[in-house]
Amino acid sequence: MSLVKNALNALKGQAELLGTIAGAAVGKQAGKLGKLTFIFYPVSAAPGVGVTYVPQYNPSTFNVSHSVKYDARGKVSVGNLVKKFFSTEARTLSLELLFDGTGASPSTTGGFGDKVAVNANTSRVDAQIDQFMNYAYRITGAIHRPNYVMVVWGTFIMTGVLESASVNYTMFAPDGTPLRAKMSVTIKEHVDFSLLVKALKLQSPDISKTITVSAGDTLPLLCYREYGDASLYTRIAQVNNLKNPRKLTQGTELLFPPIDKL
Repeated sequence: MSLVKNALNALKGQAELLGTIAGAAVGKQAGKLGKLTFIFYPVSAAPGVGVTYVPQYNPSTFNVSHSVKYDARGKVSVGNLVKKFFSTEARTLSLELLFDGTGASPSTTGGFGDKVAVNANTSRVDAQIDQFMNYAYRITGAIHRPNYVMVVWGTFIMTGVLESASVNYTMFAPDGTPLRAKMSVTIKEHVDFSLLVKALKLQSPDISKTITVSAGDTLPLLCYREYGDASLYTRIAQVNNLKNPRKLTQGTELLFPPIDKL
């Protein structure tokens, strides 16, 4: 039950953290259902500090996927036994954007309040798509990778990275210029680790840590405290080059790496 409780507390803390960050990034409009907004930023630890992009239309589809990972290594589930909780996975956001260059459908492109989006004066479909891809997909020289992105729409807030973008052109001018297109976008959630640690004061088997041996400690006991699995003591003994893992010396410092590294 403690694992479930810790997981729920972590999720609650993460949501509060993102809400605070997004509120600072988009101001008083956060929480109101208006235009979907992307904020592309180069520094992982500074979400929302970057360039705002407001698409021509709100998305026609918007899907958020959640998943939970369970660890069943060396264990067989019997009957209704629940597998050991391992982690909650990053969310995946999938949405579809419409780009129209015919002028048939009016669009509000002012972004939040008086803040004008980078694409506000762009009507060409190919130019609008190029702008989005320039910020989301292309490698930025200063950081040698694509930008991070914050997605804000009403009460929904998520930071992440572009995982895929597929463009389907559906209408062309006589000269071949695209007049209408749909783009399917998938974004994988990313929360900067340093911010998450500060917000949650995270202490879990997902972080490497050093533990000083106290009187009465045994390696199986320490493994149980740290990972919830005493049988991992042989692996910890190997990590720390212990010749006799059954005999610990008080005051010795032992390294406990993340559980997925064992």
